[in-house]
Amino acid sequence: MASPSDTIIITDDEELPSLEPGSSRPRRAPRRDYSYRDFESMIVESVADETDTIPSRKRKRTETKEPSTLENAFEELRGAVSHKVQRLQEKNRILRDELRQERERHQKTQEELSQQREKHILECKICYMQPDRWVLILCGHMVCRSCAGRLGTMEKCPICR
Repeated sequence: MASPSDTIIITDDEELPSLEPGSSRPRRAPRRDYSYRDFESMIVESVADETDTIPSRKRKRTETKEPSTLENAFEELRGAVSHKVQRLQEKNRILRDELRQERERHQKTQEELSQQREKHILECKICYMQPDRWVLILCGHMVCRSCAGRLGTMEKCPICR
C-alpha cells in the first residue's frame, strides 16, 4: 500500500452530491438563477465598466489626428481615378452607339443586296427558265442549253429579231 507521503489529495470547489442520512438519493446542488433580471444586470455592469475605462493612447492619437498627407494623397488619387473612369464610360457609350449604327447599316445593306440578287437572277430569254449552265451564242446573247440546241437549226437569234 502507498504511504501517506505518496498520496495526493485534490479538492474541488464544487460540492459533490452527498447522501443524506436515511435517503437513497444524493442531494442535488443548489440551482443557479439564470433569470433575465440577473442577466440584464450583468450586461449593464459590464457596459458601465467599459465606459468608465480610459481609452488607450493609440485610440486617442487616431481620434484627435487631422487628416494625414497619405489620406490627402488617397483622396486625390480617388478623384483622378473616378474622373478617368467617367471618361472611359463616356467613350465606351459613344463606341457602343457607333457599333449599333454600323450594325444597322450592315443589316440594311444585306437586305438591299438580297433584293438585288432576286432582281438580277438570270433567266433564259427564250424559255424563261433559270438554268445552271449557259451557252453563249454568236450574237452575244446567253441562252440555256436546251434552247441553244434548238437554235442550232435556226439561222437568226430569236432575241435579235
